[in-house]
Amino acid sequence: MRILLTGASGFIGGHLLRHLAGGHQVYAFVRQPPTVSLPGVHYLAQDLRQPLDHTELPKQLDLIVHQAALIHSEQQDDSQIFAVNVTATWHLLQYAQAAGVHTFVHASTGGVYGCRNQPFVESDPLNPMDLYSLTKAQAELAVQAAPDAFHKIVLRYFFPYGVGTPNPIPTYAQRALTGEPIQVLQSGKPAFNPIHISDAIEATVRALNMDQSATINIAGAEITTFKAIAETAATLAHRSPIFSPIPDENAIPYYRSDLVADINRMQTLLNFTHQVTLATGIAELTRDYLDKGL
Repeated sequence: MRILLTGASGFIGGHLLRHLAGGHQVYAFVRQPPTVSLPGVHYLAQDLRQPLDHTELPKQLDLIVHQAALIHSEQQDDSQIFAVNVTATWHLLQYAQAAGVHTFVHASTGGVYGCRNQPFVESDPLNPMDLYSLTKAQAELAVQAAPDAFHKIVLRYFFPYGVGTPNPIPTYAQRALTGEPIQVLQSGKPAFNPIHISDAIEATVRALNMDQSATINIAGAEITTFKAIAETAATLAHRSPIFSPIPDENAIPYYRSDLVADINRMQTLLNFTHQVTLATGIAELTRDYLDKGL
């Protein structure tokens, strides 16, 4: 297949690119092409904060996988996150129609639901509670509003993790090994079901082959907490974590309630069975930190 992948240098996008390379003709959006190219990959320098540069874009494609996103930070103007997460999505949807794609896969986040103390199903209303999740919810609406000229698949990821992930999970494992105080909420929340990156990639690849439009939660089969992750890492390294309980009101709103995804649709539509247990995933993180001398 001829596939355009945005966010090819990101955490999920990078793993996905390595999986697709060699088996497909892949056009990878990156800000700076690498010095060593993967087989079958055409790197396209594109900064999605700016309008699409169509000069190097292929005229025909089978599939677009839109993994690129900008996380909100204090170092950037808020307009940039809207430009990348919303405006660029709309422009890519227009390009998808012109390029004759049969499927547009959009990477979203479980954060579009907000938070509550029961699992989220895909039919639940959107209730984003921060700027990043707001822009991802708007991007989802853009996908749904696009013409029905191609299948539209929205994947809502819940805490994909692994070595090198930018989310908080490795931080809790790391602090359990270094002996740094670990802040946890007095209530023990949030509970969530993270998914190992290898399972997330397998689920994503299966979604690429779907012959229908769908919105699907991509999450793990086991529910845990940040405290449990730290305790697991510490036990594996024969160390004792130091916890510093804080009032729930001191945490960001997302962490005051649970962030658990219902995965029935993921298992059914993708015929998916998780391969990496939470214990195996945390052990991988722990070994990586121990190998680095922590």
